[in-house]
Amino acid sequence: MAHLFATKTAALPVVVPVAANDNEPVFVDPTSWDRKPVPERLWYLPDLIPSRTVTILAGDGGVGKSLLALQLAITSALDLETLGLKPTACHVIYVGAEDEVDEFHRRIDGILRAHDVPYSDLEGGFLLLSLADKDATLASPDAKGVMLPTPLMGQLIDKAVEFEPGLIVLDTSADLYGGDEIKRSQVRGFVAMLRSIAMKVDCAIVLLQHPSVAGMQSGAGTSGSTAWNNSVRSRLYLTSAEDDLDGRVLKPVKANYGKKADAINLRWHKGTFVLDDGTAPNPAKGLLEKRTDTLFIDLLRKLNRQGLRVSPNPSPSHAPRVMVQQPEAKGTTKRELTEALQRLLDRDEIRIIEEGPPSRRYKRLIVSADDSRHSNSGFELPSNSSD
Repeated sequence: MAHLFATKTAALPVVVPVAANDNEPVFVDPTSWDRKPVPERLWYLPDLIPSRTVTILAGDGGVGKSLLALQLAITSALDLETLGLKPTACHVIYVGAEDEVDEFHRRIDGILRAHDVPYSDLEGGFLLLSLADKDATLASPDAKGVMLPTPLMGQLIDKAVEFEPGLIVLDTSADLYGGDEIKRSQVRGFVAMLRSIAMKVDCAIVLLQHPSVAGMQSGAGTSGSTAWNNSVRSRLYLTSAEDDLDGRVLKPVKANYGKKADAINLRWHKGTFVLDDGTAPNPAKGLLEKRTDTLFIDLLRKLNRQGLRVSPNPSPSHAPRVMVQQPEAKGTTKRELTEALQRLLDRDEIRIIEEGPPSRRYKRLIVSADDSRHSNSGFELPSNSSD
């Protein structure tokens, strides 16, 4: 695939897609554009990730940048919304140099479950390349310090041309870049190679990166040479939220092609990220709530069959308190079950009834559809009654 890369000029390697035997520069006279429509800006993710170029997604170690990139990639291949965003529906190639296939299996399983879709829906739309046990270098410098593509780079280009992805995720630069982190010419040469692929394949490339200590301290998320920031047209930075173990903040820190978007507040929840700012619809959150509601009803039926009366109000028999101890509720919190209790009461899918002798009345929960005898009995009480 060496024909994709033009011969270097001076000390700076310039990498552009060129046709065979056609290395001459092409000068354009803008007057030829008169009366022609202005080309529309192409985005993979509007105002965040432009197409046909490289975007850096930086994040502190362990913050979840790989999971976030994978979640965007999977939902692209499925043509779904996620995190209140709608990434372009497209084929996706994900190159992961840090995690084994089993880890990707666990993460993808969580994403599919959160969006309530089967593996079969991914057929033909997503390709994974795990290089955790292999040399993942895509480009390295020659004896003169000029960045050259490795055979792996050529194989990636061949697959991309064949598969026609709209997104390629490269995780991470520390494993894929074989040059000196602080040498500007090598950094720019590597990014230019990736940009040439994005232009040739007509896709967006997201390059994941660990920020330097200085980048973390400043909050800019930069890494090594300033050439990383200067060479890309868009850069995002994922950080932990203050005083919140599960909270994350996705900050757009560079946006050459559009307005600088607002930060997006996210939350890690059962293996995926969900939107946490309350300003946009979140299909994944709705699906999680639906599953919790279903679990609550199933457990309520089970407990009632067993003769265990559970109460709507805080007490030793409070329904969420009893349910969270059931084997079926593993991985679900008491808070989530409490929220489900209120949702189900609001929708009249469960009811509060009063039973027992006159001297000792008690309240318990039933599934509305299971006992029509109580629908007009007069025993139904408001949910804010006391025990």
